Amino acid sequence: MEYLKSEKIKKLYISKSKNYKKLGFNLVQALKILLDEAGISYLTVCYRIKDTNSFIEKIERKNYLKPFEQIEDICGIRVICYYKSDIDKICQIINKEFKVLESQDKEELLKPDQFGYRSYHFIVKIKDEWLCTPNYKGLGDLKAEIQVRTNLMHTWAEIEHKLEYKKEEDIPKEFKRKFSFLSAKLEEADEQFESLKDDITDYRNKYKEKILDAEKNNIDLSESSDEVNLDNLQAFLDCYFSDRKGNVRGVSVTVSELNRYKINIPMLTKFYNKYKDTIFEIERNLFTSGRRIIFLTQVGALRILLMLADNEYFKDTKYFLYYKNEISKYKK
Repeated sequence: MEYLKSEKIKKLYISKSKNYKKLGFNLVQALKILLDEAGISYLTVCYRIKDTNSFIEKIERKNYLKPFEQIEDICGIRVICYYKSDIDKICQIINKEFKVLESQDKEELLKPDQFGYRSYHFIVKIKDEWLCTPNYKGLGDLKAEIQVRTNLMHTWAEIEHKLEYKKEEDIPKEFKRKFSFLSAKLEEADEQFESLKDDITDYRNKYKEKILDAEKNNIDLSESSDEVNLDNLQAFLDCYFSDRKGNVRGVSVTVSELNRYKINIPMLTKFYNKYKDTIFEIERNLFTSGRRIIFLTQVGALRILLMLADNEYFKDTKYFLYYKNEISKYKK
């Protein structure tokens, strides 16, 4: 009889799993859009559906009578971000955009001298207003668990899972000290990365202020021989090309180019003041589709600037080869 009951539940679960997969896929897409709109970078947003054997095992272990109501993580969503400060922002988005049934900060369950799993968990349903759209039609009764954690929190969870210790009392005394040490190190690293991010932001803002202040007060920065790095170059780009799309990888490549040609930030500032109107003119004349001007990215505009201002760069560069002859007409 138990076997027949198990087989019946298994068939029912398989028939329902299609909707859970649909729920997981659509929630992931929605979360990615919401995070992008909020300007929150993330390592990954993914989902998994509990496999049939795990579903049956959990029913038997917990002695559930209404498994589809009682098991809340059939559909599991995981959001892995880079910084702890982003967790609060992501939690606010989840609370705003979904019908939250439960929420829990796993770290709050730990005592001050304990180590262990750190993550933020939500049990959610789709809001009623979403259910009229084709993507979510028929999914109103389904629950999903959303986990939010940093990359380092995820590292701890994955290694702990791999070692198969489910709770602290499972761990032999000989290993507990090492576990505590590693847990503390990862938590400290999370805090240090957060601090480093704040320091980088502060550095860029101060460098940007330095450039603007020098321009406003006609201060010559030519004696400032700081080698170009990603952060002071990004500060320059945010100063003069703030309305354009950024590209960190492109900035990194350009850093190497500028240092190779011994071009520093004060020189870039002089180039910009000389050619700022010319850049727009080139875009209007060369990068136009119909009546629409296709504005270049920050790095693209910078490369046009370098081609205009530095003859060696213009001669060597492989960028904008198709337009090189035309750009040469604008050089002064």
